[in-house]
Amino acid sequence: MGWKEVEEILEEIRRRTKKQAYALAIDRDREPGLFDSKFGGLPYWDMEKEYPMDSTGNKMMLLAQINLERLFQEVERDELLPSTGMFQFFIALDDVYGMDFDGQGIQKNFKAVYHPLVNYQLEKTQIQSLDVPVCTDSGMDDCSPIWEEYAVKITRKTAYIGECDYRFEEIFCEVMEEKFGKQTEGKPLDEFLGEETYDKIMKELPNTGHWLLGYPCFTQTDPREYEEAYRYYDTQLFQMDSDYVEDEDYILWGDGGVANFLINQEDLKKGDFSNILYYWDCG
Repeated sequence: MGWKEVEEILEEIRRRTKKQAYALAIDRDREPGLFDSKFGGLPYWDMEKEYPMDSTGNKMMLLAQINLERLFQEVERDELLPSTGMFQFFIALDDVYGMDFDGQGIQKNFKAVYHPLVNYQLEKTQIQSLDVPVCTDSGMDDCSPIWEEYAVKITRKTAYIGECDYRFEEIFCEVMEEKFGKQTEGKPLDEFLGEETYDKIMKELPNTGHWLLGYPCFTQTDPREYEEAYRYYDTQLFQMDSDYVEDEDYILWGDGGVANFLINQEDLKKGDFSNILYYWDCG
């Protein structure tokens, strides 16, 4: 199959899978406050709630928080997301960053939290009195993928399904048959198209970076491909990628991986964040 045919298929895939999402980028020129969207640092917390604890009884560390109310003052709101409040993602301080290899949907060493309302009268000292771990604490090198607190810029951006998503191959084959009457004849798509063409597809639809909503990217395999029960989690809620330049690491999952928090779309619409799949991998 020639590249022109593949490009035509990809264009149709973009048309079918197009959705609006939010791209996040580290803003090193701004110091975030307690209520801001940020990666790492001291979390906002509702003092009337119990702070997230891991399976050993230790307090978890803030990985990221997204202030939705402030976000939607600047960009258009997606109907899947609540209009107010704050999302937070916490992880246990262990050598696998809180992931359970046998039960990635069990929130025992990670926690996704949604605060419907944010109390802007809260003082930083009140949170500090909880004695919670922060990524800037000493000794975090081996148990956290992030070691500084970063403000983030958030922009609304169009996203398309990429090769990493387990559903991509099915959609590609469906479009290929509709347009050109061709089938893979039982071969995996990468084998049918050839390594060079498949590598070009990966570059066309990478989905790397940090995202709220959109489609996930994985450095190895989408866990939903080999575990059918995980297909319940059909929507990306939040993705945090490794983020580094030649001389400095800002965020590093293993040796350069990516982390995803996936949710069922109907749960997201209902504002139910009790059932989320957390998975990260690296090359």
